Formats: sequence, structure tokens, C-alpha cells
Amino acid sequence: MGTLSVGGRFFKNEELELIEQRRLEALLEITTKHTEEVQSLKSQLETADGKVVKAGNQIKGLDKEIKVLREQNPDRMKKQIKRLQEQNRDMTAENKALKSKQKQLQQQFDATKLELDKLKAEAEEKEAETA
Repeated sequence: MGTLSVGGRFFKNEELELIEQRRLEALLEITTKHTEEVQSLKSQLETADGKVVKAGNQIKGLDKEIKVLREQNPDRMKKQIKRLQEQNRDMTAENKALKSKQKQLQQQFDATKLELDKLKAEAEEKEAETA
């Protein structure tokens, strides 16, 4: 019968075996609980995945239904066409005004350029006369 000294206390082999057996039983119990929890979580995950697929299919179906309903709503389309036509008229008027403004500015630019050229020519003449 052997003995082992741990921290000043002596244990017999039978006591050590009993301690080891209890430790192994506790580890087995913990492992069993973890395995059960993992199985439960896997089951919950599979259920959630099924629900996600089902919800995705429902969304696709609802999207198709919305598309059909939109196509079947001529009043909405008429309102949208009127709104777009009004927007087009406004943008066309704005475009014409901007073209007119551009033409006016181009004329002013050309007149200013001619005046600048004349002033340069006069300045060159005066330099030529003074030289």
C-alpha cells in the first residue's frame, strides 16, 4: 500500500483513485451537459434556418405580388406620366433660359474681346510712335 505526500498530507492509493474517479465523473457530467447544449443549439439553428428560407420565399412572393399590383394601377401611372411631363416642361424652359443667357454672355464676351484687341492695337501704336 503506497502513499503520496501532497502539501504535508499523505494519501493512500485508494483515496487517490477515488479522487481521480470523482474528477473523471465530474468531467463526464460536464461533457454530457455540453453535448446536450450543443445538440439543442444545433436544433435551434436548423429551425431558424428553415424559418429564414420560408421568410425569404414569402418575401419573393410578396415582391411579385407588388409588381403585379403596380402594373395593374393605371391611375398611378397616369399621375406619374403627368408629373414627369410637368418636370420635363420645367426643365425645357430652364434649358431655354440658360441657352439665352449663354448666348448673351457670349456676345458680351465677343464685344469685350474686340474692345480689348482695339485697346491693345492702340497701345502698340502709341508705343510705336513714342519709340
